[in-house]
Amino acid sequence: MVTITSILTGLLALSSSTASSAIRRRSISPPEGCPIPTWTVSYFHWYNGSHSLDCIHNQDDINAKGCLCGSGWCEPDPATCNGSMVNVCWTGMPNYQPWGYGPPQTLDIQFADGLTCHDEYIGYRIHDIGHGESNCGYADRGLGRIVAFYGSSDLDSSIGHMDYTLGDGHALKCDNGSSITYSGSVDFALTCTHDADFNATCTAPVFDVPVLSYEWVS
Repeated sequence: MVTITSILTGLLALSSSTASSAIRRRSISPPEGCPIPTWTVSYFHWYNGSHSLDCIHNQDDINAKGCLCGSGWCEPDPATCNGSMVNVCWTGMPNYQPWGYGPPQTLDIQFADGLTCHDEYIGYRIHDIGHGESNCGYADRGLGRIVAFYGSSDLDSSIGHMDYTLGDGHALKCDNGSSITYSGSVDFALTCTHDADFNATCTAPVFDVPVLSYEWVS
């Protein structure tokens, strides 16, 4: 008779195998005579503070006002504020760590080919860290190259996901003169450490984003 323990062990093994195979996906072979890019993430660092200002999801933070005094923040008491009481999420603030808040949430991704991505709240051109597109340069993004990251910082170990779209502005030339673009995605191991206040620092080992599809550019 198969025990419940045996069934659970089998399911866990299958789940582990599935995750491993997803992480190890290989790039496609390009059309004959066409180059294919290699996307290697050489550095990944995500800080998600439990007391970071959240101007995207937390309505209390979105509505909050602080005392802006000179080039910094003072105690947000209207009776004693020697500056101006302003919304802490407004564009143009000197920084987004007002009085009573911790360091801002940040995401840094570096690729071996020199592409760098950095995200933090700046009051405009908002990227929701861990929920989609990252800031890898707005001029570059205008050419169609988009890197998107999805993940959670709640667990010590989990699986993150990254999508990479090369875009028409970065199309590669084939031997026959045609232009081609590529896209890919990968699931990768995400490790997070938490301090006593549940501030999370998440990292990932070096990993490749496999190229999974291509598209001709007219």
